[in-house]
Amino acid sequence: MSKHRLSPAPLPPAKRLHTSASISSHPLSRLPLTFDNALYDELILNIFSYLPWVDLCVSQATSKNWCRLASDNELWRTLFLKVYGRPRLRGARGFVARTDGREVKSLPGRAKTEILKDWKWMFRISYNWRKGRCAVEGLESVLPSTHLNQTHILLAGSLTVMSSSQETDSPEICLRTDAGASYQLACTPTRSGGPVRITTLALDQSAPTSCHIRVACFISSGEFAIFSTNHTEPSKSHRYLTYVPTRKNSRVSPIIHAVYHHPLLITLSEVFTLSVYDLSSDNAVLTQTLTSFTSYPPTSLVLSTPTASTYKLVLAYALPVYPAHWSVGVTELIIAGPASSTRASLPSSSSYLSPDVEPMTILSTRTARAIDVPQGWIDERKLRYMREQWSRRVARIADTQTDGKWVVLAPEDSGSRSESVTSNQEHASSLYTPTSLQLYRLSLPPTHSVSSSLPKLTFVRSLTGQLGPISALSLSDGRCVSFGLNGSIWVWDLEVGTGAEVAQPEEGGSFEKLDLTKRSVVFDERKIVTAVDSRIVVRRFDI
Repeated sequence: MSKHRLSPAPLPPAKRLHTSASISSHPLSRLPLTFDNALYDELILNIFSYLPWVDLCVSQATSKNWCRLASDNELWRTLFLKVYGRPRLRGARGFVARTDGREVKSLPGRAKTEILKDWKWMFRISYNWRKGRCAVEGLESVLPSTHLNQTHILLAGSLTVMSSSQETDSPEICLRTDAGASYQLACTPTRSGGPVRITTLALDQSAPTSCHIRVACFISSGEFAIFSTNHTEPSKSHRYLTYVPTRKNSRVSPIIHAVYHHPLLITLSEVFTLSVYDLSSDNAVLTQTLTSFTSYPPTSLVLSTPTASTYKLVLAYALPVYPAHWSVGVTELIIAGPASSTRASLPSSSSYLSPDVEPMTILSTRTARAIDVPQGWIDERKLRYMREQWSRRVARIADTQTDGKWVVLAPEDSGSRSESVTSNQEHASSLYTPTSLQLYRLSLPPTHSVSSSLPKLTFVRSLTGQLGPISALSLSDGRCVSFGLNGSIWVWDLEVGTGAEVAQPEEGGSFEKLDLTKRSVVFDERKIVTAVDSRIVVRRFDI
């Protein structure tokens, strides 16, 4: 039997021999013995693994060899997981159709993460978020200058979706890529009834097909349209679905919030009517409508898919507190998916639902409140706990946001709407007084067990540091961005309760000027986009 032949592939270079004979005959023996040429790369990497990230960065300036070794992906992977604790970037789930090769979502255990992820880049961008370090860019004015109108913004990877809420005969959506290419999509209503405006936008959260993602646009006439947008070539975008209600009413107009996970679309009207649509047949079919008389704006919607056959919708909203104050409440809705055919086990609070479950209908609902007054007589411990809750009620709520795990409440400064203050100096001073955000932890235990506990909304801490009243919040994946009336921007890490200032307050501001515009803020794992009137500013952290 013949011997096994070697592969024709070239062999790796031979290792250096550290013997007295080899050293005397080797040409490198004439060089002085240094740390760089005396040790193997594996030993140097082992030494570097004990260095903190600051010293690891400094060591890269020593030599080319040290620069190569100190940039090892495995070293930075270990540092990233040690400092930030999770194998992806914070702040957003990430866009699944990115083409820049930098994956941000969690990968399966069998994947070779050292090849697919640039851990040093991920460490740098996470450090920039923690310190508020970013590059500021101003976008060209692609939207008409508005007055007292809000600018709606969505982020989908390298694509930014923008629209103005100004009334016009033919409202438009602007698609803009990071390369600067832009394209307008017309949202002209099918019925001619005078000027209309875009009330909100919603981005499809399901996995896109090829390079196309779906965007839902809602206008004040009650109609909405679904567009298929191309995030690399916006000119290839088109409208493929339009819903026209039989008549205009408070259920369909105006829509202030919407969430979309194809084929499920959920809308929330200004009178707090929740509508559930099924888009599986390329046609919008209304399946169910819910109404609340104890929930009020501002509100936030988060839609997820806990199982393959169900959806979970979490709503955070303002809740009235007797006699004239406000707090926050959260409601969870479990919705049957397209393939659901059996009724899930429901808690007692959902016994009014029909036993016949139809696709895209509500299976169960649960509610948690930040201020929950117990019934009947209470002991001293419950009284003390109720007083703590009572002390956190606010006169007004500027905004409230949730990501399904955390809830943030931003109280509104009473001076921003008060007419009793006559001094302009007193008006301006309230723009620079300390403000405090309320952070709550939302606990939604599974309902399949009879002994499962009730949902809870537990106060965690107050987020302090920002000056002036808050205008808008944006919350995603444990990271919160607060946009102040005075132009200040703060980033909050809700897991550890720390904050960093991204933009300082503008000097010389007054409420007479700031109340004229409505502010917007959105962010993903790479940037923050803010809008005041038609002025759009991008702050990038991937620098």
